[in-house]
Amino acid sequence: MTSIIQFSDIHFGVEDRDAMAAVKAYTDSLKPDCILICGDITQDGKTSEFKAAQTWINSFNVPRLITPGNHDTPVYGIFQRLFQPWGRYDRYIAPMSEPFYADKNVMIVTMNTARGVQAKLDWSLGVVDLEILDERINTLHSAEPGSLKMIAVHHPFIYPEISPLDKETKSGPEGVERLSNANIDAILSGHIHTPFFKDRDPGETNILSIGSGTLSTRRRGVPASFNHIQIDDENLSVTAIDWIDENFIPAKPWIKRRSELSPQKGAT
Repeated sequence: MTSIIQFSDIHFGVEDRDAMAAVKAYTDSLKPDCILICGDITQDGKTSEFKAAQTWINSFNVPRLITPGNHDTPVYGIFQRLFQPWGRYDRYIAPMSEPFYADKNVMIVTMNTARGVQAKLDWSLGVVDLEILDERINTLHSAEPGSLKMIAVHHPFIYPEISPLDKETKSGPEGVERLSNANIDAILSGHIHTPFFKDRDPGETNILSIGSGTLSTRRRGVPASFNHIQIDDENLSVTAIDWIDENFIPAKPWIKRRSELSPQKGAT
């Protein structure tokens, strides 16, 4: 059994302090093999926020995979956004992240879909760099035979119907198609502050989209939450752990049989 905790959108600076005070003890009880953080670690990209995040992340004594989000660039200071959008992230957060996580059940790699500035008004939107995506696909192909292959990002490649945000990720649909054609099993993301689990079928193979909620006060009609992902020989299970009435409460798990995933269908 592999146990993975998927966090996203913690937004240090406006984090839910009650939930954050309780989350470490609760996640330790789940005995994670890996901690995954899918971006928006800070609210405004301030040094103080990154330092608080660094202290919290360092409290986990298991492998950690981390990718930034659009809030992890400096909100204030156009010079830094233009020339050093990831300077503070690279200093305080990046050294704590492993390049990938792999065991007999799963391999996960990360990819940055956020940008400091863009040639559009809404700089919060995601971008899939297809050349970098191909590099990540090549890395995933080194996984152990039979293990699941996943990529962790901040922005959903395609927003689910339940999303409170009506947005598009540049080259997201093309990215989903490439991942599916390459026999990758899942995209792990955040950004919309709402947990979700969705089958995609753009071609002949299936790919799952798994989104984590937020641990901030910036909630969009749902409780603060994170995901607990479990993988064994038979199933992939995803449980949203909701913060309700000052307690973490597991929701009904989403379960997908591994025999239904693309590697077992003989895709190439």
